[in-house]
Amino acid sequence: MRNSKAIRYLFAFVVAAAVTFAAAQQTITLEAWTIGPDEPAVHRAENLEAAALILNEQLAAEGADYRVELVTDFETVSWDDFRRRLLLAFDSGLAPDLIASSHLDIAVWSEGGFLMELDGYIAEYDAFDDVVESLWDFTTYKGAVYGIPINPEARPFYFNKTLLAELGWSADEIEALPGRILEGDFIWDDVVEVSLEAIEAGVVAPGHGYWHRPADGPDYYHTYMAYGGRLQDPDTGQLVFTQDAALGLFTLLGRMADEGVILRDLIGTPWPEWHRTVVDGEVLFNSAGTWSFAEWATQFSDGGYDHIWETFGFALQPAAERGGTPTTLSHPLAYYIWSGTDHADLAARLLSIVTTPEFDVRAMESGHLPALESTRAEDAFLENEFLSQVSYMVDYTSAQPVHDGFGRYADIVFRSINAVESGQLTPEEAVELTVEELQRALGDQVSIE
Repeated sequence: MRNSKAIRYLFAFVVAAAVTFAAAQQTITLEAWTIGPDEPAVHRAENLEAAALILNEQLAAEGADYRVELVTDFETVSWDDFRRRLLLAFDSGLAPDLIASSHLDIAVWSEGGFLMELDGYIAEYDAFDDVVESLWDFTTYKGAVYGIPINPEARPFYFNKTLLAELGWSADEIEALPGRILEGDFIWDDVVEVSLEAIEAGVVAPGHGYWHRPADGPDYYHTYMAYGGRLQDPDTGQLVFTQDAALGLFTLLGRMADEGVILRDLIGTPWPEWHRTVVDGEVLFNSAGTWSFAEWATQFSDGGYDHIWETFGFALQPAAERGGTPTTLSHPLAYYIWSGTDHADLAARLLSIVTTPEFDVRAMESGHLPALESTRAEDAFLENEFLSQVSYMVDYTSAQPVHDGFGRYADIVFRSINAVESGQLTPEEAVELTVEELQRALGDQVSIE
């Protein structure tokens, strides 16, 4: 009887101890909001989820009395919708601990006091030493680093190899096109001329020679820069509008619309329709992103990667003048920590775990390039024929400026582009109106040259 009673006491003690331990072990919830907006970029959320599992393994090994529960949200809405949702969350004090978004948000969000400076954490964790050095420029504002770079990309000029062959180009001529663009031997005027030839020959329909993006966004600036345009003064940080370059861009787009190379109402085309038309082989040339290659293969082509690879060639965006330098543009993303979080140390530790080649290499799933130096030596990257071939483009890239007035700047320029293509303004009128609107909206925040 005494033994039975002892066993019952021992069992009660073990249960009590277990309950006490369970009560002592806390669960700390971290929330992360991420955006594609393309579906293949879901790894921006999934990587954080996997990193949270590793973090909990580390905490268990350390004997910590808490674990982390990560709640993620991945959005495929527009950038404007995503930002509106975040601003409401910031204002209400209910923002997520972690955010994956554009580098362009740094100026506005840091000025609003919504982002945490990360310099101390970057110095604390060796993992951040592996980030490609130039990428830190995109996440630095007024001397402080606010984001951990992820998923850099380039925006290639794509050409439909099948359609060029129908137009009479030989296989050697098609294969040589990226090199000609790199050398400044095939420029934007040639894009127009070849497009007109294809339309006249019935290879493509009128308005389907060249397609740019059908919505507001950064892609127009690689051509503006090809004409010598500047967006920001590196010394003063002031926004810059180069009139001659804008006139070059507006004149090119106006000519394309007037001569039927592009549709007058291309802007406003729904994205799914835009992608489907391109992938179905109805457009000769187009400008898109490295991620578009993956998007086309996984969402718009029945033939998958094999079909996309066989159909499309890719190059830098052409130069504006013969012998000039080609261009491209990057829209870097980053992970941010909300300044109002109660768990900044844990959030930073989670970001140090996700900043490793095993996670970085997954950028390839959405057609992005590595953010870490060591990822470029990974077999998975080297074996990816597309991304390994476009990686040189980062040497020719630039990005939109981190400036809290650039959103208004971009809206004004886009409205002028739309007005020129729709025939409402001449290129000269568009430049004049853009200057007036920029000065009215931004005052001394913008320099007109």
